[in-house]
Amino acid sequence: MRTMDDEGQVLDAEYSVEAEPAGQLLSLVMESSSGSRTSTGRAPRNVDYRRALEVLLRRLKARRAVLLDGVVDSRITSSLPEEKRRLFAQPIILKDADDIAALRRRLCTAQSLIGQVPEATKAGNGTKRIRLRLSVPGYSTADAALLAGELARPASAELPEQDAFTPPRKPLDEWWADDPTERYWMEITTRPDLGSNLIAPRLDGSGAEYWSYSLVTAVRPGDIVFHWHKGLNTAPGIVGHSIAAAGPFDDRLVWEARGTYGRQRPIDGRPRPAWRFELTGYTALASPIGQEILRPLEDQIRRFKDELGTQVSGPLYFPFVFSGSRPIRTSQAYLVKVPAGLLQLVPGMTEPIHGLAAFRARQAGTSQTKPRHRSGTGYIADPVLRKAIEEHAVRCSLDYYPDYDINDVGTTESYDLLAVKGDEEIHIEVKGSTGTADTVELTSNEVAHARTTRTDLVVIDQISWERLPDGAIRTYGGRRRRWTTWQPDEHDLRPTSYRYRLPEQHQQD
Repeated sequence: MRTMDDEGQVLDAEYSVEAEPAGQLLSLVMESSSGSRTSTGRAPRNVDYRRALEVLLRRLKARRAVLLDGVVDSRITSSLPEEKRRLFAQPIILKDADDIAALRRRLCTAQSLIGQVPEATKAGNGTKRIRLRLSVPGYSTADAALLAGELARPASAELPEQDAFTPPRKPLDEWWADDPTERYWMEITTRPDLGSNLIAPRLDGSGAEYWSYSLVTAVRPGDIVFHWHKGLNTAPGIVGHSIAAAGPFDDRLVWEARGTYGRQRPIDGRPRPAWRFELTGYTALASPIGQEILRPLEDQIRRFKDELGTQVSGPLYFPFVFSGSRPIRTSQAYLVKVPAGLLQLVPGMTEPIHGLAAFRARQAGTSQTKPRHRSGTGYIADPVLRKAIEEHAVRCSLDYYPDYDINDVGTTESYDLLAVKGDEEIHIEVKGSTGTADTVELTSNEVAHARTTRTDLVVIDQISWERLPDGAIRTYGGRRRRWTTWQPDEHDLRPTSYRYRLPEQHQQD
C-alpha cells in the first residue's frame, strides 16, 4: 500500500504492516526503491521511498510507537544473520526523537553499509527493503491491517460543513421523479464498510461529471439502496439493503476507478470533491442474489428493460447490461437506478419492502429510550453502527481502569462509566468516533457535571469497522487518549445549537 503526505498527495513508495506472532510484534516493511534500467527497460519504482519513510515515522511517533528492532530484509542479504543486517543497536522511543528527518537519514545510511562486498569503495543502496519491528500502544498483532490503513492517510483532513451541498452542473434525466413507488437504487462496490453511506467523486478521471456518481444526489431520505458486493460472499451478488437517511452532502475522498477503463487511467491519490448520502438500517439478505438467480431470468429482465425504454426518452441508468456474447452482468458503474417493476421479477428483491415497516417500527421504539451521550467527529446515521462504535469505545476505555469495578451508567446519568476502587470514585465520559476526533460533542449536562465532579474524559477515535456476510458489524482498533480530572474550559467550548424559549404572545392566524 502507499501513504499520502499531509497535503493529500499519494507517495510512490510501497509499504505494509505485518504481524509477527512469534514475538507478538508488528513490523513496518518498506519495499526497496530503484531507478530506471536502460538495459532491461524497467521503469523506476518506489521513487518517494525517503519521503514516505519519514512520513510513516512521524505518524508512528504520534502513536507513541517504539522501534524495537530494524533489519535489512532484502533477497540479497537474506543469507546473512540478523546481527549483520541490523540498522540500530538499541530500541528507539519515537516520542523522544526530536528530529525525525535526522532519524530517517540515519536509517538510510545504516542500510547502505549492509551487504557490501569487502572491497567496496563507496556506500551502497540506502533505500533497500527493510523491516522495522514495532511496539505501538493500543495495537496488537490482530491490528496490522488497521495500522497500515491509518498510516496511509494524514492525521486529519479539512472536510466541508456537514450540511453543505453543491448540485451537479449537468442535470440528470430523473424519469422516476413523479412516481412515488420509484424509491430503489443499487450500489456496486467492494468496500468493507457496507451500508454506512453512498459516496462518489463529483468528477470522473477526465474531469467531467459522470451520471453514476451524480445519481448520489438524486437519492432521497427513505429510499432503499441494494448493495451488490463483489467479494463479501463466495460470488458477487446483492448481499443486503439499507435505507437512505440524510443527504446529499459535500465531502472529499480518494477515489480509484475500477473496471477496464478505470485501470487504464493513472491513479490520482489526492482527495477529491465528492457527494455523500448517509445510510441506515443495513440488513443482510436471507439469500444473496447472484448470477445463479439472474441468468435464468435474463430474457425476462431484458424484455422489461426494453419495454421501459419505450416509455422513457432518456437514459434508464439500468443496473444490468446485456450482450450477445456474454450473460447478464452488472453495469460498470457505482450507483444505478433500480426500477420498481424489476423487484417483482427477481426473487428476494421484495424483501426490503416487507422489512421497511418493521424497521421504522424499531426506530420509533428506540426513540422512546434515553439516548447515550457518546459521540465524536463524523455523522453516523445508522443506529446499529452508532451503537457498535459506542460499545467499542467503552470496551477500549476499560483498559485504563484494570483495578476498578466498572458500571455502565450511560443510559441513566450524564456520564458513561462509573469506576470504583475502595473509597475512590471516578466518573468517565467516553467518546467514540470512526474519524479523527479533534473536537467532540458535549451536552450542557455533561459540561456541568464534569465541572463539579471528578471526571475523566476518554476518547477512542479512528475506529475501524467492517460488515460481515450476515450483516453484523465487527469493530477493531482505534486511537486511545485520556484526560484525567477533566474540566472543560469555557475557552475550549463553542456553541453549536441553542434552545429557544417561545414568547408568551404570538400572532394569531
